[in-house]
Formats: sequence, structure tokens, C-alpha cells
Amino acid sequence: FEFGAFPGAEGFGRNATGARGGDVYHVTNLDDSGAGSLRDAISKPNRTVVFEVSGVIQLESRLVFKNNQTIAGQTAPGGGITLYGNGTSFSAASNTIVRYVRFRMGKVGDSGKDTVTMANGHDVIWDHCSLSWGRDGNFDLNRESGSELHNLTLQDSIVAQGLQSHSTGGLVNTSATSILRSLYIDNNSRNPKARGTLQFVNNVVYNWVTSGYILGDTSGRSDGSMIGNY
Repeated sequence: FEFGAFPGAEGFGRNATGARGGDVYHVTNLDDSGAGSLRDAISKPNRTVVFEVSGVIQLESRLVFKNNQTIAGQTAPGGGITLYGNGTSFSAASNTIVRYVRFRMGKVGDSGKDTVTMANGHDVIWDHCSLSWGRDGNFDLNRESGSELHNLTLQDSIVAQGLQSHSTGGLVNTSATSILRSLYIDNNSRNPKARGTLQFVNNVVYNWVTSGYILGDTSGRSDGSMIGNY
């Protein structure tokens, strides 16, 4: 019997398998691309990615993750790993585990894009991550028409500081997502905006401009649980 993603994984995404049984790729530099880079590491599915370096990886273009990957940011020595300069996509990256990574978009990122986005897929967990400085949403899980998007968890994480005056925490439009023990801070609105089904438990939403948590605000069914939030 194998447990979920890792000890302490909770919520709808807790059973993400990651790269269990796959290859291990060692990130040995902070380059945007090329051998030993993170972009090269995630260019194929079924890989556990470990880090022999720490620091800032300057992204020259969007970083696209694939399915059945384990991104073990906790293996980075020293100060850990920060991704800066553009957004990241997890669309179709089913059964992926991401731990201890700082996602920072920033003013040089693609206009109108999100720090972390996902439009289809299932069974993904982000744990001990921070998602900041988006030029639209920081954490946007928006199911595209005709696709499935479910069994996702964000836990023990920070969604913060949307960069522009309209920038938001993000839209969570899925059929099963859990946001647990996380902090939404300094976003204009949508902390988050929830459609579909969202478990929102033991979170803190702080210092919004227009609105905090939004439930529904659109046609169709929206439900979920809000427990123990401040």
C-alpha cells in the first residue's frame, strides 16, 4: 500500500502520485534553459526534479510543467529556489507534486498572464510554495470549456501581492479544489474567486482592496466549505 503524495498531504489533491517510479533529474545551474536547467528537467514527464543549486532562475519565457512530475524544491541548498520573470503553466500536468518553490512573475512577465495557471488536468498538489507578483491572477485554476479540472490542493502556501492595480489572488473554477492553511495578502480582489467546489479551510485573507473571498458571482453551481478562516 502506498500513501498519498507525501506525509501531510491533504485535501482533494492529496493522492497525486508525482513521478513515483520514474527518473531523477538533477538541476545543476540557474540557467533559463539547456542541460542541467529546470526547464530541461521538466521537459519530459515522469521525472523527480532535485536541486543541487539555490538562487533565482530568471525565466525568459513561460515555464510549462508536464504530467507525473515531482518538483522537490526542499532539496535546494541554502535559500532555496525562486522562479522570476514570467509565469508558469500546469495545464495537463496531472499527478504532479510541487513543494517549496517560490513563484514570482514580475513586471517583465507576459502582460495579462498569471503567476501560476492551470486550465485542465487533475491530481496536483502545491505545498509550501509562494505565488506572487502576477500581472493578472497569482493562482488561476480556470477550467477550459469541455475539459476536466479537479483534485487539486494548495496547502501551507502564500498567494500575494498582485503586481498591478487590478491584479488578483485568482480564480478557482474547478470541480474539486482544496486551499488549506494558506495566506492571501495584498491582492486587489478574488482571494480567491470560487466557482465549482472549493474547500477553503484555516486560511488568512488580509489587506485586499476591492474584495476578499468571492463565492460564485456567475451563472452555474458554486459550493464548498469555509471553515476556520480569518
